[in-house]
Amino acid sequence: MRYLLHNHPAFPGLLSKEDLYTLVERGSLARGDLCTDVQTGRDHTVGEVISGMRPPRASSPPRVDRPAYQEFRADDLHDVQEPTPEEEIEELEEEDEAEDEPLFTESGERIYYFSHPAWMSYWKSLFLMLLFFVAAGLLFSMDEAYALVCGLSGIATFICITIARSSHDYIVTDERVEYVWGIMGRSSKEVRICDIRSLDVWEKGFKGIVLRLGSLDVSSAGNAGVEVSFRDIRQAHKVKELIRQLQRGADPEEG
Repeated sequence: MRYLLHNHPAFPGLLSKEDLYTLVERGSLARGDLCTDVQTGRDHTVGEVISGMRPPRASSPPRVDRPAYQEFRADDLHDVQEPTPEEEIEELEEEDEAEDEPLFTESGERIYYFSHPAWMSYWKSLFLMLLFFVAAGLLFSMDEAYALVCGLSGIATFICITIARSSHDYIVTDERVEYVWGIMGRSSKEVRICDIRSLDVWEKGFKGIVLRLGSLDVSSAGNAGVEVSFRDIRQAHKVKELIRQLQRGADPEEG
């Protein structure tokens, strides 16, 4: 049994080729219906799976003839019980609770803050990407080759921005403040919450005044310099207050 049908509640389990062949012969399936091969993860049409097959032998009847399956006809749709509004509300609440579940590190630490540098911290590169796309649009009617080059350059710029941004992780857990960076190899610096001596926030210049971006410098009691720095993040003061609450032993989510 290796095939799973798409959007067929009457046949929720795994089926064999013989099962699919029998369902097509009985008119319960169409050859154009989609199914997934669970062993390879690829989607196929039922017709592709049963192509060239011979009818199943009578000595080994397919599993669809067993009472485990129940077929629904169009005139039986009124018997299908729809969920009540109360049940729908409960399902939505369960989904919301699942989305709000806290994140934890591999060592079991509660993650209160996880971020990358803000997109607008790369405003120069984003502006260059915009120029490439505008140039591609203007050149399209004159020279498609140059337009294609400009379009590909804009896409390449966006990819570089995405990689650069995702290579910097800023993490605050209930035990430490950590900065992780790198693409191929990942390096990190961290300071324990209990060892933090000072938290300095910097918002200045074009990024601070116009883009509302700031930097947070974390220093420890055992070092005179800056140990961990979160560069170009939004709401730097709120992140600072979050760390202060963790220092006091308070739960930031209860405040």
